Amino acid sequence: MDDQSSDVDGLVDALNELLNIQDVQELELASANVEALVDTLNSLDIQESKYASSDVEKLESSFEKKGELLASWSELPPELLYQVSEHFLDLDLSNFRATCKSWRSSAPIFRCRTLLDTPDFESPYNLMSLGVLGNKCRFFHPLKCNGTYQEDIPVLLGARLHYSKEGWLLLSADDRRGDCHFFFFHPINMIKIELPSNPYSFHTMSFSSPPTSKDCFVIGIPFWGNEFGIVRRGEESWNIFRFKRSLPKCILLSNCNPILYKGRCYCLCESGELGVFDLNEYLRNPECQNSFHWTHIVPSEFPEELLDSVVQGYLLESNGQLFSVFELSDYAPCFHVFSLNPNKSRMKWHAVKNLRDQMFYVSTAGSFSETAVARGAGNNIYLPNVQDNRCVFYSLKKKMCGSFFSEYSTRTATHGKEHTNCTWIKRTPATLDENFNW
Repeated sequence: MDDQSSDVDGLVDALNELLNIQDVQELELASANVEALVDTLNSLDIQESKYASSDVEKLESSFEKKGELLASWSELPPELLYQVSEHFLDLDLSNFRATCKSWRSSAPIFRCRTLLDTPDFESPYNLMSLGVLGNKCRFFHPLKCNGTYQEDIPVLLGARLHYSKEGWLLLSADDRRGDCHFFFFHPINMIKIELPSNPYSFHTMSFSSPPTSKDCFVIGIPFWGNEFGIVRRGEESWNIFRFKRSLPKCILLSNCNPILYKGRCYCLCESGELGVFDLNEYLRNPECQNSFHWTHIVPSEFPEELLDSVVQGYLLESNGQLFSVFELSDYAPCFHVFSLNPNKSRMKWHAVKNLRDQMFYVSTAGSFSETAVARGAGNNIYLPNVQDNRCVFYSLKKKMCGSFFSEYSTRTATHGKEHTNCTWIKRTPATLDENFNW
């Protein structure tokens, strides 16, 4: 046992010397990767592996050959590299491959142990992208190496995605009369529920709960933000209410969906302001002639000089709190996260630097939060962007964008191909009673 321990210690020393020879210490990500590699090698229980004795013998013979150190990591035993790769789950795997040519040359023998081996229900969200004029839907798994598939869904031909929640989608499409008709659709079980039509579409929309719930209602807000429409289950037409006190004319709504949070509706504006109005009055008495009005706040703690760099904002709820995520153009860090203090008299944003074990999925048609399902998956913001058929995410820890099982990385807002008519959808099954009526 002592001899085997000394063999492992010698292996670690040799690897450290090899790293110095290859000057990887000059690379930005090298130090963290070297420490992770050394820790991994020390933690591997090589003496108990069925490959251990042969691996050490192969390594010793390689070292003794011509009295020189290994020239390339590709000469290391495949079984040993296999065990090392077992301990990489997040961007470290990509950074490991990107450190130098010899590390990259050994990558083909890595097996992506993650995420491919976890059951689908452990990774609940997929990015669903819908062609604007077609009916082809593409689904991207955020944590898998090749978790992309495509499906034809004719009922979605020409539809626009507005919101996603608990497996249900809210969509709109123009009908033959020129009106806009709305419907719910569940792509997992192929269930469609029609909603009342309206003479015009809405810029942003949300719904409170799955359409099968008795208390479900849908809300829509036009681009100019001077009114809103609402329809509850059991109603045959939309109710339209104008705001008696609207947002300032210089404030424009973003294309991010509104959030229904504790009886109030929150809408993010293009330059970072937040518009808020209370729905409790309507929900208590839909027939009332109310005086709806907007209140709005400016994102404090957010440097004013960066407001012009905001290209997209998102709202989501996580663990009972409301969060905003702002994407900046050509700026590092390119994402900023804030939590909201909902006090009516002193409503303000607070900067957030660490999401801990939370995974934020953001898109204009639905943003959500889930507890991380695997090591390395938390403290990330998963974006509606795809690079080489892999979902792109932003790491708050590393302050950079990347994708799993890829060398892609960037610190500025160039995040692969953005999918505009898309949303995150939760893989939740649904059933519908034959006698169901909206």
